[in-house]
Amino acid sequence: QQRRNHNADGSLLACSLFIINQQSMVLSLKGYKNKLIMRFSTLFLLATTVSSFSVLHPSSRLSSSSSSLLSSAQQDFGSSQKPYDKKKIAVFGAGGYWSATLYGFLQRASSIYGTGISSVDSSPRAICATGVGSASLNKVLSPNFKLAFCGENNIRLTNLESVENIAARIKGIDAVVIGTIYQLKKLPVTPNSYEKTPNDKVYEFYMDDRYMIDWTIDHSDDIHLKMFQNTIDACVMTGTVKHVIVLETPSTSTSKPFAEILDQSKIPFTYISTGGNPWENTKLFTFESGIQSDLALQGFTFDEYYQSQSGYKAGDWSESFGDEIKNNNKNNNGIPREDLAAVAAQSIMSLDWTKSRCVLVSSNGALVKKEEKSTKTRRKPAIRSDRHWLLHSEILAEKVRALDQ
Repeated sequence: QQRRNHNADGSLLACSLFIINQQSMVLSLKGYKNKLIMRFSTLFLLATTVSSFSVLHPSSRLSSSSSSLLSSAQQDFGSSQKPYDKKKIAVFGAGGYWSATLYGFLQRASSIYGTGISSVDSSPRAICATGVGSASLNKVLSPNFKLAFCGENNIRLTNLESVENIAARIKGIDAVVIGTIYQLKKLPVTPNSYEKTPNDKVYEFYMDDRYMIDWTIDHSDDIHLKMFQNTIDACVMTGTVKHVIVLETPSTSTSKPFAEILDQSKIPFTYISTGGNPWENTKLFTFESGIQSDLALQGFTFDEYYQSQSGYKAGDWSESFGDEIKNNNKNNNGIPREDLAAVAAQSIMSLDWTKSRCVLVSSNGALVKKEEKSTKTRRKPAIRSDRHWLLHSEILAEKVRALDQ
């Protein structure tokens, strides 16, 4: 009798693989019909209950992670202040290494709830002039961000010499990241984009560095200032751009003319400068490498009505900022481009978009991480990189948030 019962229980597992719906349960199983139906129903109910419990009651680890993310978002005033209100970001000169790295950070952040960065409607959006720029972008994304890729839907080929063309490419965008002086190269216009004749050529612009491009700046016709002016005018024309992040590239001799354009636009901005300190590339960098240097962030946030003060002229803040650089920038340590891109990404998420500010970035040397300080007697815990847009970004987040306090 026990052997028969054992066989009946075994038949339960065999039948459960083939019996899908309840109607098929009416098949006769030689005396064990009712018993098998009861056992199968019990197992099915138990499996359904366990599955529902796992969905409705996540593990304590996930709950603590979510609460930690939401609590950090409450400290922010940028895009992550309201994570449900997704912001669309556009990055100009995406073919350059710095902007391509920034794009990779934003692309990863857009897939993580709590950052407030949109991953739909062509965001983050890469702005370059030709297909060569888009190819350069993907050459950085693939090795540095685990085979990440920017498709055609997220790329807009743009002619920076046309305000209307720029405005059409950033329509619906909430914030843009631009540079003061780009690395330029004259290239044929990509077919079926915005060319007028088959022989048209356009300036491909990189921010800030691209291998095998001669980094020479020609200020004879102020082409860079004109591109900057056209970009800001296009932002005003769209009516949707709420904030502009400006990177002062190493070849910028003076910030005064760019400051004047920013003030005249009335769009709040974040102006990031390294005060002339050299920029460096991190060898074999990936987002899992994390922050590389001990960054020091200094700056000042403008009063809401700073332009209405008596005697103030557009762009006057650049002189005060220049004095701050001379007084506070006392070291000449190299700054990793990857860390500088992370500062821009974190600024988008943490800083108030309704205010304008200047940020001076310097380095106190290499960052010593906690795991390097600890002894090697214990095995290092595994780090879930899928929950971070950049490892150790919380170190940077604290420093960026302090700029608005």
